[in-house]
Amino acid sequence: MRIDHSLRPERSPLSDGGNTAATAACCEDHGAASAELLSQTLDDATVAYVLATRPQFEGLRQAASQIAGLLVLAASGARSINQEHAMLDTARRAHAEAADGLARAVPPARARHHHHHLTEAAEVIRLALERATESMHDYAAGRRDIDTALAPLKAGYRHLQWAASALPGFELIDFQGACCAIATPAPSLS
Repeated sequence: MRIDHSLRPERSPLSDGGNTAATAACCEDHGAASAELLSQTLDDATVAYVLATRPQFEGLRQAASQIAGLLVLAASGARSINQEHAMLDTARRAHAEAADGLARAVPPARARHHHHHLTEAAEVIRLALERATESMHDYAAGRRDIDTALAPLKAGYRHLQWAASALPGFELIDFQGACCAIATPAPSLS
């Protein structure tokens, strides 16, 4: 399994004060390191970690999906979005549960890189959630500028992609091979 780290977060407002050099350095040779790790068998501690953190991964994925849906509504000019919107509430709850679970998780050595990407995802998705919440009044007024929330959301999703590539059991749907992604003519029956 080859890991593609060609997509990097534009800005990482994490513990390094927004300096992406630390994030980039962590994954400088991610492909080779992850391929080597994935070729090894999983030990019991890593399997336990995978099983324990899958709900947190799914919670972050759900929070990101809810925020993305809310931003689609905002970009389309929907005036029905507000501080009490169900999607915003669902994103808050999913993120809070996931972040709480990640704070309690103790990754074994084999899972540290994966855990790094999960915690980075949690942080930038939290930032996207904060920025979307702060912009609710603007969205409800019909303003369509979603970039302040979209940028950290994209970075968070990239970290989820990298986490999914770092250990088995953490999959994201890849729409690259979807039926509408590639327009190919149907075979003729004659």
